[in-house]
Order: sequence, then C-alpha cells, then structure tokens
Amino acid sequence: MCQTMSKLDVITVDELEVFAYHGVMPEENVVGQKFCVSVSMYTDIAEAGRRDDIDMTVNYAGVCEDIKKFVEGNTFRLIESVAQKLADMLLKKYKTVHKITVEIKKPWAPIHLPVNNVSVKIERARHDAYLSLGSNMGDRKRNLDKAIEALRSDDCIEVCGVADYIVTAPVGFTEQDDFLNTAVKIKTLHSPHELLTVINKIEEDGERKRELHWGPRTIDIDIILYDNLVIGDETLNIPHPEMLNREFVLRPLAQIAPYALHPVRGKNVSKLLEEFYENEKYVSGLDYEIEFQGINSLPVEPDTKIAYFGTEGTYSQRAMESFFGEGGYKSFAIPSFTDVMRAVESGEANYGVVPIENSSTGGITDIYDHIGDYNIYIVGEQIIKIEHALLGLPGSCVADIKKVYSHIQGIMQCPSFFEAHPDIKPVEKSSTAEGARLVVEGNDRSVGAIAGVQAARVYGLEILENVINDRNNNSTRFVILSGKKTYIDSSRKISISFELKHESGALYRILSHFYHNGINLEKIESRPIPEKTWEYRFFVDIAGNLKMQGVKNALSVINRDADNVRIIGNY
Repeated sequence: MCQTMSKLDVITVDELEVFAYHGVMPEENVVGQKFCVSVSMYTDIAEAGRRDDIDMTVNYAGVCEDIKKFVEGNTFRLIESVAQKLADMLLKKYKTVHKITVEIKKPWAPIHLPVNNVSVKIERARHDAYLSLGSNMGDRKRNLDKAIEALRSDDCIEVCGVADYIVTAPVGFTEQDDFLNTAVKIKTLHSPHELLTVINKIEEDGERKRELHWGPRTIDIDIILYDNLVIGDETLNIPHPEMLNREFVLRPLAQIAPYALHPVRGKNVSKLLEEFYENEKYVSGLDYEIEFQGINSLPVEPDTKIAYFGTEGTYSQRAMESFFGEGGYKSFAIPSFTDVMRAVESGEANYGVVPIENSSTGGITDIYDHIGDYNIYIVGEQIIKIEHALLGLPGSCVADIKKVYSHIQGIMQCPSFFEAHPDIKPVEKSSTAEGARLVVEGNDRSVGAIAGVQAARVYGLEILENVINDRNNNSTRFVILSGKKTYIDSSRKISISFELKHESGALYRILSHFYHNGINLEKIESRPIPEKTWEYRFFVDIAGNLKMQGVKNALSVINRDADNVRIIGNY
C-alpha cells in the first residue's frame, strides 16, 4: 500500500561489523576484510510507540540480520555498489521505510597510507510520481494494459493506483484517431532520469515511433509530477509543461490524486481541473449526439443513379467518372446546381456531383447559397485540374471568333485571353459544356466556347487554342452529394455551416473552439443571410472525423454559441 511521506522518525543501526569480500583488488575478493555498516531508516513509529507493538515498527534486529546476510553473501568491486544495492534491498523489503541513508566504512582499505577509514555514504528514498499514459493505435486498451504491467514488473516501481480509461481528442496533429488515456500513481526508487529511461524502454517495446510531433502512437508515457521537484533540462521537464492545458492529463489524475500539489502553481490537481473547465476554452462533448452513420464505402450498384451538373462533356462529368469510375451506374446531366440538389433530395438521384470551389476564383456562391435549402449532405470530393481551351466550329480560326460562350467561372479564369483579344465578347452560359453545345447548335463561325477538351470531343468542335486559363495549377473541387446522413469511416474533412449575429467577437468565439480542441481550420466562406441585414451564414471546412472526441467537443459548444448549426458532411 502506498503512503505519503510527512515528518518521519528515524531508526538507526550504527557501525554493524561484517566480514566480507568486496574490493577492486583480486585478493580482497578472496581473503576478505572488515566492513562497518551504518543505516538510518526514516519511518513513522508513533503508533508502534503508543501501542508498544513491535509488529507496527521496523524490527532493527531483523534489519541487522538482513544487512549481515546481504553484505556477506554478495561480492562487489565497489563499496558504492554495496551501499546502493543494500539501500535498494532494504527499501524493497521494508515498505514502511520512506527514506534511508547507508554508510559503508572500509577500515582495512589497501591503500598503504595512514588512514583510519574509507567510507561511502548515500541517501535513497521512495518517491511519489504520477504518470500519464495514452494510446491511439492498434488495440488501445491492450497497449495501456501492457504498459502498466511493464511498470509493475520493474522491482523499483510500485503501482499504487490506476485511473479509469477515458477517450480524448488528439492534440496538435488532429488527422488521427482518438486516444485512450489514463493516469498512474507510483512509488519508485528510480531517480527522475532513471524513471525516464524505464518508460522510454516500455514505449520502445510497445513499438512507439517518434516520427511526428504530437502524431499517432501505440503508447505514450509522460512523467507529470515527481515528488515536489521542479526539473528543466534538455531531456526532462517536471512538472510536465502542458499538464495545465490537457484534459487527458488532469481528468484521470484528479481521480487518483485529487490533492497532489503542483509545485509551481501551489494548487492541487482537483483545483487545476476545475480551472481548466471554467476558463471556457473547453467544453466536453461526451454527450453530444452525432446523427451521421459511419460506413465502409459508398454503395454503388448498376441501378445507382448519379446526377452531374451541366451537360455531357462538362468538367462535372469528368469529376463523376474520376470519383465513381467510368461505368457500373446510371448517370445523367442536369443543367442547374439547384436541380441537381433537388434530384438528390427527392431520391431521383442517389448521388449528385457539383463544383464548389476553384483554386483561382474561389468558392462558387450559388452552391453555398442553396446547399442549406435541401436535405442533402457531402459524402465525397474530387479535385479536377482545369485546362480551358477555345473551341470553334470545324474550319474556323481564332480570328473568326467575336463571341464566346462559357460558364462564369470559365470566363473569370481566362482574363489574359480576353485582354489579348479585346474584340471577343464573353457570354455567360449555365456550364462550359452547354456553351460548346450551343456553338454547334448555332452553327456560327464567329461564335466559340471556352470549355475543356472533352467537350470538343463530345460535340465535334475544333480546339482553336489550348490551355488559355491564366494559371497552370488551376483546379476545381467538386463535391459528391447524398440524401443520407452517412460518412465513410476514414473521412478526414468536415464541412459545417452556422449563422452569427453582427456583433463584436462573434466569429472569433466560434473559431476559438476549433483552436482549443486542436482542430485545424482548412477553409471559411461567408454569405449574407437573406432578409437579415449585415448577418452572415458561415461555411467552414475543418480537418477531422465525426468520431473524434475533439470534433464532438467543438461542435457541442458551437451548437450553443451559434444559430442554425448544420453538419453538411464528413468526407
């Protein structure tokens, strides 16, 4: 049973003479010589004194026998080793002894000079230490169990308490699974750095890889507190510098050691945990309900219907084929964004494919303005490199073209082309492929289209000038829509929307919840809310998965602080 050291009494054995065989010289190990051993044991003997009960104290007669047997029965080259090993043995055997001093005198030391004694005196103690353990790879519970068993197997460590295992969100690098965490209280004879070596070996045996700071790991063990020491060097910092900011440290530690004091802050663990929860940087989302269901993959059968925006030959069709493959389902084009959304909501289509963002021109506002009007959700994304070409009727040339049809995004992505051809007038159409189709339908050599080369193949047009968009790295992100609240288990991006009043600090408060839960913000868009002057609906992409505890924490408090919070998808 572990106890806490307070003001202690001392039992002393002074200069017990023992004949033994310790020394560096070979003859010392054969001939032997006299050693004088003194031991002081720090313990609590008050109750033994009041009851006059030898069983409640340390029997010094037994200690003397143990010293004699140990010193005579072992051979060491150094009296330093005699002292260290003897101290370890006595502390392990006599659990009520908290601290011990051992002095080994060697009066017959073979140094051939006039000296009364050569001696070594050491002080060793049983130390209180608190460890934090976590795992988020493989069988997390088994990893923690094995690490704790390894601590128990060390004969210089006594495990006094293990907290309940809890699930917590990853910190820093968030694209990883949640952690299973616990805290362990130990008594140890190891010094802080010796203990660090022990736990590093346990991590190594548990196949811990140190490839990414704050990355995933099979087992992670940290020394949080060690007695009341404050240590700071290149290998070890105690108290752990991040303990005040980590629920996964404070919460389990408060269960097994609520009154353990932080040696710098002067506050106990229970108070530190209370302050952590009170500073409003953190809200636990343990009870937050996620209505989405995780699945292994999106179901696609021969009768699956997929609607894509535009007409045949559009980039949306290419995105669909890149995501789902070029066959094994039924597909059809729909000329407007909202009609694609409506088809998915009604069940006319199982999935829909629409563009949502371009790397050159940004978000497509029509998508953001209407996606919240339908019960649809993003279940995937596909990025397509955009290379626009000037298309015309067979036999035409660039000099013939006076007017070009294209989607507004296609027009916006080719400003240099229009600067070089000021006589060519852009005309906005519902999609790039629709513009190509209308060129064929109109049969006018002065009319061209800005579209992809696939549209030229579909509609029999000639490529008059290729790659006319300004940026070589021009890409468009397409999203896959579904009418079901599902997400693939391995998904790593979440899109949400919420509304805020036009008041100071409103957006900052919301975004801070991502920061305080270690969640990376990947994108943010805002759109005015109709009929609400100067109020906005925000669309945010974050890194994470709906199973992650940090995501649940953030969504829980955002649900409290914002209006009309909606999870658009996890993909």
